[in-house]
Order: sequence, then C-alpha cells, then structure tokens
Amino acid sequence: MIIPKSGRTRADFQRYKYGFPMLALSASLLLLLNGCEKSEEAAAPQPKGSLRIAMSSEDYFQYEYADYFTAKFPDLDVKIVSTQNLFGANYMKDYLKLIEEQKPDLLITGSFEYDKLIQEGKLYDLSPLITKDKFDLPNLLPAAVDYLQMKGQGKLYGLSPSFSSSVLFYNKDVFDKLHVAYPKDQMTWEEMIRLAQRFQGEGGKDERIYGFHMGYMKSPLDLVSYIGQAEGLAIMDSTGQKLMLDSDSWKKIYRLVIDGYQSGVLQWTYTPDKRRYDKEDVEREDLFGAGRAAMTIGNIGQINSLKQRGATFAWDMVGAPSSNPGHSSNPNFYINPIYSINAQAENVASAWEVVKYFNGREAAKIASKTSMDLPVRKEFAKDIDGHSMEPFYNVKYNETVQSGYNDTIPLSFTEQLQVIMEKQMEAMLGGVSVEAVLKQMQEQGQQALDKAHAEEKAKKGNE
Repeated sequence: MIIPKSGRTRADFQRYKYGFPMLALSASLLLLLNGCEKSEEAAAPQPKGSLRIAMSSEDYFQYEYADYFTAKFPDLDVKIVSTQNLFGANYMKDYLKLIEEQKPDLLITGSFEYDKLIQEGKLYDLSPLITKDKFDLPNLLPAAVDYLQMKGQGKLYGLSPSFSSSVLFYNKDVFDKLHVAYPKDQMTWEEMIRLAQRFQGEGGKDERIYGFHMGYMKSPLDLVSYIGQAEGLAIMDSTGQKLMLDSDSWKKIYRLVIDGYQSGVLQWTYTPDKRRYDKEDVEREDLFGAGRAAMTIGNIGQINSLKQRGATFAWDMVGAPSSNPGHSSNPNFYINPIYSINAQAENVASAWEVVKYFNGREAAKIASKTSMDLPVRKEFAKDIDGHSMEPFYNVKYNETVQSGYNDTIPLSFTEQLQVIMEKQMEAMLGGVSVEAVLKQMQEQGQQALDKAHAEEKAKKGNE
C-alpha cells in the first residue's frame, strides 16, 4: 500500500487539534486494530486495488489515517488528492473542478462541501449500500443522521463518526458561595440572564466575577447574533433581497443583551485588531476557566481548557439556553468529518468498505481511547473526570438554526452590514433606544443591500 510520508508527526497534529500533548497511537493503535478482527466490520470482504481519496493533505492522512489503513486495508493502494491549496472566493468552483479532473473515489469533507456537492449531483447515494449491508444507522446520533438526510432531501450521501455541540457550563463553587441555585437544563435566555444578574461582584473589570461570559466576542453584537441564530432568526428573507433586522423577536434579543452589558452582568474582552495571541491573551478570553465567570457556553474544548489551566473549582454543565423550554436545537452543532463517495467513483465497493469501517463500532471503540471528539455512537461516549457527556447529546438538528449561509448575498454587502451594525450597536450602548437604532439599522442596511445587488447585476451584465 502506498502511504504518503510526512515530516510532521501524529503528536504534532494532536497538539494542534486539542491544545495539549496526547499519546501517539502508533503501536498501541495497531494492537487495538489487530485485536478487533472478530468484529462484524472485520468480516467484510478485504478491499483491493487503488483508492483515490480527496482530503485536506497528505500530512493529515499520515496523522489521522495511515495506521488504520496499514492494519485494516493493507491491500489498498491509497492515493491522496489534496485539497489544501483550494481557498478563497472560487473555492467550491475549484473543488468541483478538482473532483472532475482527479476523479477521487472517496471524499472526506466538512458540512459546507457536503451541502454543495449534493446540490451539484456529485455524491453517491449510500442508502442502498446501507440497506444491503444492514449498517446499524439507528445506533447513530439522530441529529447527525437528520442533518445528513435533510441536506440530501431524504437520501444519505455521507456518514460522519463525530460531532460537536455546546452546553452551558457553570462554576459550582461560585454558586455555592452565594447560595444561588444551579442553572437548570435548557433554561430560556431570559432565565439565564436573570441568573447571571445574581453575581454583581465587587471590584474592577480585571478582578470581578461576572455572571456570564463567552470569549472571542469583539462586541455585544456577537452575542446578539449568537442568540438570534440559536432561536432560528434570520436577518433577511430566503431570497436575500429583504432585511428583517427590526422584527419584534430581534428587538427582544437586543434589549436583553444591551441591558446585560449596561448593568455590568456581561463582559467582553476580545481585541479584534490583535494579530497574534499569546498564552496570556488566550487565557484572558476564557474568564470561566480562570474562575471569573459563573457561567459560559462552550463545546468539548472548554473541558480541555479547564484541564490545561489546572482549574481547581468544581464545575458542571447543562443544556444550552433556549427561548422554548425543551427546545434543544443548537447553533454550534456540526458533524465532522463527513465520508462520502464520488458519484463517478471507479472503486465504489472499496470506498464503501472504508466509509463503513470509519463509521462503525470498531473504529468508534478505538477513537474512544485515542480521541477527544464526541462519537455519534453514544455507547462509546466516555465520562470525563466524572462528568457525563449526556448534555452534549441532548441536541436536535434544526435547519433554521444551523443553516445561515446564503450564496445569493453579495460578499461586499456582508462587510458593509457588519460596519453598519457595529456602529449602531455603539449607539445602543450609548443610551439610544433599541427601537430607534434598529429602525435606522434596517433602513441603512436595506439601502446597502439594494445597492450591492444592483452592482452585482451590472457586473454580470458586463461580463
């Protein structure tokens, strides 16, 4: 088997991915793989011949997959079709061209590519293969399967072994000190902000404990956008022609956030113009990890951060806030990687065996010992330091929450709108009413949108 060589080691990539050194898989992974030969997946026919795989780079293949292929698919001649040099405004156009010219069998992508590839008719429907081999689809996280099927209009064009979602973390010691009841699972945003208001600590900006904090937000506008997305709100209609910034729902969210920042309950620390962030800068963005925020919203990476910092306080987590109690859609839900087969693949059979293996029980069992990712197979979700991962799994896929990209909107407009919204946010923080500011934001934004569409139309007419 041809396995590309790389100067970077598995440990190098593990440090990059998780933020701290982890044990390399090497011989231990091979032992795990070879020890699973009696599993259902191992009983499948041994794939042979050439398999062309489109993925980010040969380096990443070496880091993530080489050991698996050596042990499980020794008769496959693997060739990597690298996508690492594709970027910019023409990314998907170049990606589609690459697929057409290089004809990879197996595609390892993210959600953006998956969606576009389906629209272009470039992916193989896996449903018949899943039925034929009785692949245990019911044992996968329903939200992950829902995502893949919704994008495929009922058909499955890919499978993914891992996912990410967000939960509400809270500092139990801070709550206990003030005798405040712990957060409830899936509170409303109003309930969460009211709870945060119980922590009106003394001291200056650099010492006090805040009720709630999310890092890397350059202004309160980012929190407004996050909550709006969580509630499935859109800033414009589906045609991309009309803004909807001054709706009652948006007004409610703006009031909630503005009140929180003006009262000092909320705080942001991000410096957007900085070009380089050192260790101290990163730690400053994580007030929760420093013990200076009662609550935060984060993904599995927040647990890694707490480990890195050697946090000594007791903490726990519940489902993220929502406007509707019991509503479990999550704006930070995504699945990655997604394994798909090229609709024009020359070696469908071998590609399917690889897809099936990396999404099967055997690979999930190994990943549970070597990876920090959340497996879509819940049976392999391990507790971390006594904390159940259950809150991460209480999530549903909602197209209106996760789908925010509209390629009919001119890129120039999104940049203009950001400037308009940031300026108007400053006006709100300065005391101008939410209603007055959103009215002006709507008017200025709509003018900019109309102009951008007109310029885009004129540009296409001249081509």
